[in-house]
Amino acid sequence: MIGPIPATMSQRLPPLKAIEAFVAVARTLSLSKAGRELNITKSAVSRRIQALERDLGAPLFRRGGKSLELTADGHAYLRLTGPAFDALHQAASMLSTARRSKCLHVALPQSYASGWLMPRLSTFYGRHPDIELHLDSIGYFDGLEATEADVAIRVARSPPASLHSDKLMNLVQLPVCSPSILRKAPLRSIADLAVHTRLTLASMPDAWPQWLQLAGYPGLACRRTQEFDTMPILMQAARDGLGVAMGIEALCRSDFEERRLVAPFRERLEGVLSLYFCSRKQDVSRRPVRLFREWLIAESMT
Repeated sequence: MIGPIPATMSQRLPPLKAIEAFVAVARTLSLSKAGRELNITKSAVSRRIQALERDLGAPLFRRGGKSLELTADGHAYLRLTGPAFDALHQAASMLSTARRSKCLHVALPQSYASGWLMPRLSTFYGRHPDIELHLDSIGYFDGLEATEADVAIRVARSPPASLHSDKLMNLVQLPVCSPSILRKAPLRSIADLAVHTRLTLASMPDAWPQWLQLAGYPGLACRRTQEFDTMPILMQAARDGLGVAMGIEALCRSDFEERRLVAPFRERLEGVLSLYFCSRKQDVSRRPVRLFREWLIAESMT
C-alpha cells in the first residue's frame, strides 16, 4: 500500500499530466478510451502511467493481456486524486463561465473598426465598464462562420439566414477624392471622371458600375483603374490623391470634416449593401451580447 509521503518527497508532486492520465485510465480501465479523452495516443497514456508508477514506487494497475485492473494502491490513489481533478475541472469551468460573462469577441471589417466603431467605444465603456471587448478584423463579407467570435458587424446584401441579424444602417456609396486632384483636373460633371484614375475595392467590384448606372452614365470609361484589397488602403489612396474612390459615407465623415476628402457629386447609391449586427441565435439574450447589441443599434441611429 502507498504509505505516508516522506518529508523529502512532500515538496514535489508527480507531473499533473501523469496524474490526469491515471485518473482517466482508472475510471475507464482502457488506455485507448483515456487517450481519446485526453486527445493523446494510447502509447503516450501508457508512458505517463509508467512514469507515475516509478515516481510513486508502487504499481497502480494489474495488467493481464488486454485487461487492466486497479491494484489496492491504485484504488487508494484514485480515491484521493479523482475528486481533486474533478475540483480542478470545476474551478476551470467556473472561471471560464465567469470570464465569458464579461468578455465579448467582436468580428468586423477593419474599416468599420477604425472608421466607425472606435470613435464611439468610449460611450459603451462608460455605460458598461465591466465588459471587455476584443475586436477581430475580418474580411469584408466574412462573419461568424469564419471566426470564433461571439458577434459580428457584417457588410452584406441581405441578412444571413442562419444567424440573428439586426440591420444597423443602409450603406451609402459615393465617389470621393482629395481636394488636391480637383485643382489639377476639376470634376464639374460626371463625364469628367473619364480623365481620372478610378480607385476600386476588390470585394466590391460592382460599386462603380452601379453608381454610374444610377447617375446616368453607364459604361463611362476612365483614364485608369487601380484596385485595392481593403477599404482602409483604398481610402488612403484617395486621400493621397491617387484617384477617385467609391467610398462609404459613414466611413468618410471625419475625412469630410477635416477636408481630407470631398464628395464632388450629389448622386448617392443606396440600398445595395447594409451593415448588420449578427450573433448566433442562442446567444442573443446573453448579457454582453444583449448590451452590446442594444448600444450598437442606438449608436447606428445617431
